[in-house]
Amino acid sequence: MIEFGQPAAFWTGLAVGLPILAHMAYRRITDRHEFTSIRFITVSQIPRTGRRTPTDIALLLLRILLFLVIMFLLADPYWSSPGSPTKDAVDEEILIAIDLSPSMGGWNAMKEVKIEASKIIEGTDSRIGVIAFGQTSVLEWPMGTNKNELLDKVGGLVHGWGSGDAQVLLDRVDRIFGENALQKKLIVISDFQRGDWQSVDFDLSKKNIQLEVIRVGSGESETFRFNNQSIADVKVVPAGPEKVRVWSVVRNWSQLKKLFFVELVIGGEVQGRQAVEIPSGSSQQVQFIVPSSEVSQAKIRLDSNDSLALDNQRTVWLKAPPPKQFGFWQDSDLDEATRSEKNFLKTAVESAGDNGWNRWEESADNADGLRMAYEDSKLELLMVLGLSQWFTEEGLAEPLSTYLKSGGVVILTPSEIFSETASIIREANWFKFSFIRVAGGASAVRNPFRIGALEEGSKLSDTFSGKSARDLYLTAFRKFGILNGVDDTTDIALRDREGRPLSLSKSFASGGRLIFFPFRLNTSWSDLPLRTSFLPLLMELIRKENGEDQAWPILEPGEQFGAGEQPFVAEKPGVYRHGGKWIEVVFPSAESVVDTVTDDEILNRLSQAVISEKNSEGVDSASINKDKNSLWLWFAIIAATLLTIEMIWSRPIQSVQNKKGVSNA
Repeated sequence: MIEFGQPAAFWTGLAVGLPILAHMAYRRITDRHEFTSIRFITVSQIPRTGRRTPTDIALLLLRILLFLVIMFLLADPYWSSPGSPTKDAVDEEILIAIDLSPSMGGWNAMKEVKIEASKIIEGTDSRIGVIAFGQTSVLEWPMGTNKNELLDKVGGLVHGWGSGDAQVLLDRVDRIFGENALQKKLIVISDFQRGDWQSVDFDLSKKNIQLEVIRVGSGESETFRFNNQSIADVKVVPAGPEKVRVWSVVRNWSQLKKLFFVELVIGGEVQGRQAVEIPSGSSQQVQFIVPSSEVSQAKIRLDSNDSLALDNQRTVWLKAPPPKQFGFWQDSDLDEATRSEKNFLKTAVESAGDNGWNRWEESADNADGLRMAYEDSKLELLMVLGLSQWFTEEGLAEPLSTYLKSGGVVILTPSEIFSETASIIREANWFKFSFIRVAGGASAVRNPFRIGALEEGSKLSDTFSGKSARDLYLTAFRKFGILNGVDDTTDIALRDREGRPLSLSKSFASGGRLIFFPFRLNTSWSDLPLRTSFLPLLMELIRKENGEDQAWPILEPGEQFGAGEQPFVAEKPGVYRHGGKWIEVVFPSAESVVDTVTDDEILNRLSQAVISEKNSEGVDSASINKDKNSLWLWFAIIAATLLTIEMIWSRPIQSVQNKKGVSNA
């Protein structure tokens, strides 16, 4: 039978009235004849007509037929007939998708999952499969798996630990259904926690997949789950000699004020217990102080009968993290100027710590290993003092560039022969500038050079605001290299009062940073070693973007620490040791959120055309399996033929006129 892909095109059939109107309005024009005299022509009256009728009925019918054929052509006609089903065709396939995100471990959700999934498996004769999804890992049992096996596997499912991501399911759901399925149905069983579902993007209607959602663990509300408290954060900091402070933040997600206890557990015994009362949607701090010499780890837990127990405890290390390490490269023949500069910088960096767990420590061994291009030599900061010919002779440009590309931070200072330093820097392509001369030099300078005003809105301007800027602006420079033509990729954080650069800085994509001071940090070039103002200035210049204080690595389940052959992959909350590192794995905080998305939001995110079981009337499987043959070409040929006939038929015909003589009466 004939069907149409664009039935709305039938409205164009109204255009058949155009040729009818044109034929009714047409009036035949009489031919003109020339006569020598009209005295012999008798007068006659033109008969009156009551209404006008179309002329050239045959041509009118032809044109009406042409318009009708064009209308059918625009409606995209095709001939459909019941197709022959393939040998392996099936009427319906059902895929059960089960959410295993950590939030499913509360509110009795996993128990409800097993009940609902078992009902579906036992109550259908269709081919059925199961997929259980979490953050990255997916458990899959393909279509046609034995029902008893599916019931057994579903009964053994447990929640995962990695933060949920529903997009993992949607990206692979279409590949699970068979190609010959006449009807595809996806049943999602989840708590629809907002963090897991708020960013999903997939159009199931384009894949002819029906959708049914089954909500579990929701309780009385579709948008909010009740009664949850969690440990939002825990930090361990020094609290004096041989003591540490365990500082935690506890949050009440419930809509009611809650009273419960926070406990500190060490060695399986409760060492501290505090009662807290937190209003709805609020947080509160709880602190414990314990000796650091007796224990290495502790657990903070909530004594609360809430609906999600997974986020009620957190295990932390009570050991101080390793200090950040720094080192120096300098000429083996250490002169007095370089020794003075090194002592000043060593004191400046070591004093930048907090005398607690954010410490700096010099490591000459790691600096020497880096100098010899050892890959396992790790430094947070490398300072190259008096950059001159010795640097080139030892071939250190390549190891230094490699260190920068790996994320290291480097400070360069010039030698007494500034032109040598400038040449080495330009050849290595670290900075682009023109060296003019050394200001001051050997001549006595009565008025020393001063630091100009810091750029407003910069980090340095925020650091040196108010009284703290006075000492900085009184800093005296006796001499420095005048640089010109600095390229746009270089940041100039410090200038003198005439606008000449006093520091060049460049950041690398790896996170590394290179800083060049066009002066020596000793008393022969400036009075910086006598001024404490330069200490915070130095640390601000070497600070990486998004840099964090030294601490143990903190991961969430599913994240990875380290690279190479044996990286550490976090699987479950707790404390672990790996490759000399003490690692903490914490419960994903996003899974503690009690907000959920509604059924309507899910349907809207997965396409308005998706069918839910609540409003579905089924899909005609016979309409899916049909052979469709387009008739568009045939109607196009008919339309072209009719148009050609109409053009020939309606072409103008010249009147036969006697141009040689005059007609006689």
